[in-house]
Amino acid sequence: MSEPTHLSLTMQHRQGTLAFDAAFELTRPWTVLFGPSGSGKTTVLRAIAGLMRPATGRIVLGFAPARVLFDRTEGIYMPAHRRGVRLAAQVATLFPNMTVQENIAYGVPPAAMEVVDETLQRFHLERLAETMPWKLSGGERQRTAVARAAASATTLGGSGLLLLDEPFAGLDLRLRDDLLRDLRSWLAETHTPVLSVTHDVGEAFQLGAEVIKFADGRVLQQGPVEAVLAEERERLLDQLSGGGVRKA
Repeated sequence: MSEPTHLSLTMQHRQGTLAFDAAFELTRPWTVLFGPSGSGKTTVLRAIAGLMRPATGRIVLGFAPARVLFDRTEGIYMPAHRRGVRLAAQVATLFPNMTVQENIAYGVPPAAMEVVDETLQRFHLERLAETMPWKLSGGERQRTAVARAAASATTLGGSGLLLLDEPFAGLDLRLRDDLLRDLRSWLAETHTPVLSVTHDVGEAFQLGAEVIKFADGRVLQQGPVEAVLAEERERLLDQLSGGGVRKA
């Protein structure tokens, strides 16, 4: 049996000197959009989330029934708040007048508030539940922003999509690895598909995800991480064995 299609995207767009001509489908529980800084990965997430309109293209959230989020030819542009897509951006933005717990609860239906306590636990935020955002460190703010998006996405009953833009960049590697492992298992349990952005080879391999290798607004390759990032992994291992410094 073939995997269900979570999302299909075709997109042509120009942003400055970057010309997008991209097409891909998401069929795995977790897909990583991998590429160097400036390759257009964040713009792709923004197009899916409804925060920008590509010049041409079509974006379909492929659940039953499928929902057309954007189609330039047919004149369809579904507003961001109706898309069933949750985004944790690279720069954490929290409601300044809400505690960590209240931020996470935002967007969670009243009937599903038990998700908030579970989210606090999974993101190691229990002791910060009543803390205001201005008292948080940068890493704590980032964890809270990702937790808010994840909590809301898990309540969509498998009909949504979670977008993560460099979700744990800058965190202590041990904490990052713990969070990624726990988040992956939780989202699999709730049947919440994920598209995340990274340029960290180690993170992509830890997730064991499908990988879309992206550069200059185009898809270069898509497939299992072991195949798509084999060269990058060898290069990283060579650097480590030679005493090189790992770049995030």
